[in-house]
This record gives sequence, structure tokens and C-alpha cells, in this order.
Amino acid sequence: MIDYRLLFRCSPTPLLVLDPDLMIVEASDAYLAATLTRREDIVGRHIFDAFPDNPDDPDAHGVDAIGASLRRVLRDHAPDVMPVQKYDVPQPGGGFATRYWAPLHAPLINARGELEFIVQRPEDVTAFMIAETAGGELGRLTEELRRRIGQAEAEILTRRQLQRQQHETMQVLADSLSTAVFGCDERGRPVLCNEAARALTGERLDGVPAEQWPQRVDLCDPGGQPLTSDGNPLVRALRGEHVSDAEVVMRSADAPARTFLMHACPIPGRADVVAVVAMNEVTALRRAARLTECELRASEVLAGERPTAEVLPDVVRLLGSMLGWVATEIWIVDPVGQVLRRAACWEARGAGRAGPAGEPLPPGDALPVRAWRSNRPVWEADLGGDRAPLRAALAVPIAGHAEVLGVLVCYSETTEVPEEIRTAIPAGIGAQLGGFLERRRAARLAAELDRARDAYIALVGHEVRTPLTSIQAYAELLLDEPGLSADHRGMVEVVHRNAGALSFIVGTLLDVAGLRSGHVEVHRRTMDLVPVVREAVDAAREHARRDVTIEVRAPATAVIHGDPARLRQVADELLNNALIWASERSTIAVSVTADAHAAVLSVANTGEPIPAGERDRLFDPFFRGGAVRHSGIPGSGLGLTLAHAVVEQHGGTISVSDPADPVTVFAVRLPIHPAPTGIEADE
Repeated sequence: MIDYRLLFRCSPTPLLVLDPDLMIVEASDAYLAATLTRREDIVGRHIFDAFPDNPDDPDAHGVDAIGASLRRVLRDHAPDVMPVQKYDVPQPGGGFATRYWAPLHAPLINARGELEFIVQRPEDVTAFMIAETAGGELGRLTEELRRRIGQAEAEILTRRQLQRQQHETMQVLADSLSTAVFGCDERGRPVLCNEAARALTGERLDGVPAEQWPQRVDLCDPGGQPLTSDGNPLVRALRGEHVSDAEVVMRSADAPARTFLMHACPIPGRADVVAVVAMNEVTALRRAARLTECELRASEVLAGERPTAEVLPDVVRLLGSMLGWVATEIWIVDPVGQVLRRAACWEARGAGRAGPAGEPLPPGDALPVRAWRSNRPVWEADLGGDRAPLRAALAVPIAGHAEVLGVLVCYSETTEVPEEIRTAIPAGIGAQLGGFLERRRAARLAAELDRARDAYIALVGHEVRTPLTSIQAYAELLLDEPGLSADHRGMVEVVHRNAGALSFIVGTLLDVAGLRSGHVEVHRRTMDLVPVVREAVDAAREHARRDVTIEVRAPATAVIHGDPARLRQVADELLNNALIWASERSTIAVSVTADAHAAVLSVANTGEPIPAGERDRLFDPFFRGGAVRHSGIPGSGLGLTLAHAVVEQHGGTISVSDPADPVTVFAVRLPIHPAPTGIEADE
């Protein structure tokens, strides 16, 4: 029987056996002699407890390199051949002896396919390495070593040259790429960098392990926080992960932030380059995407109905936070004092330069004033040391239709703001702000005009009503006079009739003005719309031509929350309007429908269609279409205006069908239930 234990121990080749936990199980005599150890001192210990790095050698990293190779064997169940390693061994008398090794690690797989042991064969090439370094008799030692270890061992000695050639090939290939590429060792230290990588980081990463990369080159996540180990693509690759499209930001105190997509992956089977990292710059793409998103979100904010004092702060916050400005502000032109007043401002943390809203700009040649006076964007590349951390600024005039309405100012903490940002803001958000302020000013002027018109109507109406009342009263007294001649009686009747018509117009005017201003109350209560509509139809039939028919389709009831008297005015006006325009031998269709939310009153006729150009003005006060004016039909142009005001006070809508339709339909939609904030009148 062969004693395999004795055979192993007496093998002339240095061999070490490890279990999967890297505990030393056995060692050959040749291994003990090469490492200056005794079997009883190392068996049963962890390999790196028995053979630690030389503490006196700051460049020693044998534990990391050998450990990485052993982990690859455990992971891949495949042999791992390492390049020559400097790995000093402890001496029995203390200290460490210099040693160079060409290690080979091979797995031993049992019958179940499980890795049971790892065999390490470290070839001692110390003499060769010292001779190579000292320039000694390299050829003689090489031949002597070749004879001693055979052809396989001689190939280990040439591995270093082969790896150098492979490294040079990889370097040439990497240099041809515009993407920054780093090849790293087992600790993440770059051992291969292409020209793009050197241009990006210079020498800041030389000898720097993976976990220190974020500090050395200011790498952050998209939110501006320093990369953690879990967010560091290189650290993850060294753990065996494949990482694609991890977005990182490189920040610098003197330059704009740059955005990269990092790709990292491990390289199995190699000991020199164990992971590769590629950094592809996407700054321009991300900047364009952020600019587009910022403009879209700003347009959504500006399209809302909130007060201007709430909208502008949101816009400057969006602009600053999304595009990387350190502070932003909007100045509005005070048309009375002809000065700029700050309307809104936003600051990144620590900027500390904005003043309160409403503050006027101090006199002088300030940047916003120059943009205002010139109506041109102004870029100030040097704000001076007293404005730190604000170093540069862009002032954009906010132009309306005919004049500058304000100025948008964006501050930067760097002087190198991308040109595309400086040119895009005036054409994008600057133009949106101009349109917004112009619309708000027009709306404000329109509201003021409406209020002034209603106030004027109310004033004139009240002033005219008193003499009209007197005229009507005295005319009635004269008509009661028995001795009045026939001619004089006719004249007095004309005065009485015209005064009454004028009084009706004045009353309608006052109703419209009061309803629009809220000075006339609408007494809403629970009511049935159907009988109100039927009463209006009955009254209209009395005045209708004999050849015009009025048909009604309505449910038994349509209960809503409204003012019966005011809604009767609406029904009367729609029916009167339909009777005026109904064609001969036609039918006016009146319908009432209701669901759980709204009731609808519609009045349709087949008369002359409404011209498209007049459709949008039907509800304007005093508007009378061309056909009415030319046909001599009497009227004041206030009926539909009054109906519109009443419906609006009920929270409803009134609309007219498209002019192209063969039937003209006026439709009134009224809510079934009162508004949540409404105040119900007593029933």
C-alpha cells in the first residue's frame, strides 16, 4: 500500500492544502522549508494568520492579492494562476525574509462535485526577481531555474512578460475610446487608465482604493450626496456585481457639475486587472433634459389660477433647484415709481444673499437695472469678492407686448456656466414669464374695467330711475285728466310708454350690474325647475305667432337648489329670443333633463343661424347682432346678459350650439345641490 500522506509530505514541490474556510490542513516538507515554518506551527491556522503581510513594508499587499485569488477559486471552481508576488515570510528568530513567489491555486473537487480543498503551489522565484532587479546574470539563473522546475515552471517566469504585453494591448485599445476607462486591481486601485481617464482625473486616483474615489474626485449621487459604498459602482464590481448606467455627478468648486453614467464589472481569471470601470459623460444630455423638464413644470405652474404672489416663488425655486443656480430672483417694474421691486427669490442652502420681497433695488448701475433698461440679457462673469459665494449672474428681461415688465436674475457659484443654459433661459422660461405677467396684467385691467363699468351702470341707473319714475307718475296723472284732448292724450301715452320702456332697460341694467358685482342677492332654496319652465312656456304661447308651436319635454319633477324668480327670468329670455328668430311654421323645442348632479334646460329653434363671428359676444352687455339691427327688431341687448349673470350666480353655465348646426340650441346647466361653501337662504 502506498502511504499517500508520506508521499505528499516528501514531494519535492512546495504544496499547501487549505479547506474552504482557508484553514491550513497540510503542508509538504518542501513548502515548510521554503516558508521557514514548522508543520505544527501552521496546521489548523488560517492562512493569513500564519502568513501575515510584512508590517515593516508599507507596500505589502500579499494578503489582498492571495486572498483575491483564493476567492476566485472558491467562486469559479477553476485553477487560478497569479503573477509573481512579493510576499515576505516570518523568520523563526523574528522579522521577515524577502520572498517572491509565482503562486498557483487549484481546486480539489470531490465525487459530489463540491470543492473540498484548495491546493496552493507557490514557486519560489526570489533569486530570479532579485537578479532581474539588480541586473545580474539573468540568463544563467533562468536556465538554472528552468532545469529545476521544468518547462511548466519556466512558463510561470515568462508570465510576467506576457501580462505586460497584454497590458500594453489593453492600453492601446482603451486609449482609442473617448469614454474614460479604468482597469483596477483587487483593491480598486487603477493599474490601467486610458487618455480620457487621465484627462478627467489627472493623477488624483493614482494608488487610491475604490472606497476613496468619491472623496478624491468629488463623486456624488444625482441628489448631491457623496457616494456610499453601496452606491459606488467600483466597490460593487469588486464584490462580483455587474453595474450598468449608474448615474454619478462630479462636482468641482471652479467648474459646473458634470454627469456621468458609470459601468463597472469584474474580470474573472485575472490577477492584475480584476475590475473595469467606464465613465461616459452625459452632462449635455442631462442638462437638456432638465431644461426641458424645468420649462414644462414652469409652464404648468404659470398656467394655474393661483395669485401671482404664490406663483412667482414656485417658478424661481424650480429654476434654481433644477438647473443648478445657487440663487434666483424676480424683479417687477413699479410703473409709478419707475423702479424695480423684488417680487420673489430663492436661495440654495448657504447662499444668504436675497432680500425680502417688495424691496426696491438700490439706485445705481445694478445688473437687473441694466437688463431692464437695455431689454437685453446681461451676463456678469465677475460679481466681486463681496458677493461670495455668488460669483456670476445672468439677468434676463421679462418682456411684455410693448414694454419690459420685470427682470429674472440667476446667480451661479462658478464662472463657467454653460452657454446653452445662458441662451435657453431668455427664450424659454423668460418668455413664459413675460406671457404670464402680460396675461395677469390684462386680466387685472379687465377686472378693473368690469368693476368700473358695473359701478358706472349702477350710478347712472340710480340717477336715471328717479326722473323716469316721476315722468311715468305725472304721465299717468295727465292720462286721468278728463279734459285732455285726443291729440294731447296720444302724446302723453307715447311719453308714458317710452318712459316705461326706458325704466325697464334701467331696471335690467341695474340687475345685471348688481348680479355681476354680487350686490344683488340670489335667494336660493330647494325648488322644482319643471313648473317654473312650464309657466314661462305658457306665457310665451300667449305672445307667439299662430304658426309657431312650442313643445315641452320634461320629467315630472327636477328638484334643484335655486331662485325660482331669477330662473323664470332666464326661461323667459330664452323663449323670447327663440320666438324672435323662429322661422314660419316651425317648432320651438323646450326640454328639461336631470341626473344626480345637474339639471339641464334647453331651448331650440330652427330660425336663422347665429353668425360664427357673433357667437362669442352673445352674452356681452348691449350686444345686438347685425341681423337684429338691420331688421328693426326692438331690444336693448341686455336679455342674454342678464340670463348669463343669473346662471353664473347659481354656479351653472349657459352655452349656445355651434353655428354650423341646423338647429340653434341654448343650454343652461344648473347644479342639483348647493355648493359646499354656499349660504342657503331661508325657505
